[in-house]
Amino acid sequence: MREFFSYFNPSSPTWDIFIIIFFVIATFLYGLTLGRARVVVQIVSSYMTMALLSAAPFLGKLEARTPLNHTVFYLAAFMTVFVLLFLLLSKSAFHQHLSEGRGGWGDVLILSVVQIGFLTSIVLSSMSGFALGHLSGVTQIVFSKQPAPFIWTVLPIGALVMIRGKKEKK
Repeated sequence: MREFFSYFNPSSPTWDIFIIIFFVIATFLYGLTLGRARVVVQIVSSYMTMALLSAAPFLGKLEARTPLNHTVFYLAAFMTVFVLLFLLLSKSAFHQHLSEGRGGWGDVLILSVVQIGFLTSIVLSSMSGFALGHLSGVTQIVFSKQPAPFIWTVLPIGALVMIRGKKEKK
């Protein structure tokens, strides 16, 4: 833990500080602005995006035709597919059904933490070893070194299973 805090120097901030600040701010703003139903839709959209990108046979050929490096291409493809799926699912019966459930702020906070952690892990895991070398060992362990990406992939599933909407009393 000491190693982790030794990287925090306000006079010369590192990427670790920006990642931690992003994680904390994004978690709260994300949950507060979107609400439980949309966070769940985004989690499902993230998994669908990962599945589509890993199975797309044409993605390698498309990447070869662009001037972008692998990381930028993957992140652009991920964001494009993610936004499209989110928009489609937001208009679906799936979203309407989720909106009917009543979840507390604690549920939203837990879902926000696991979703932001999941997305941070996806971004950092797609970066080159050289880029990751500029991050502290703790940040790498928490987000990008195995088994962290696997854990961040499983956490949203566990959170979705554990969190249930409150039933209204009749």
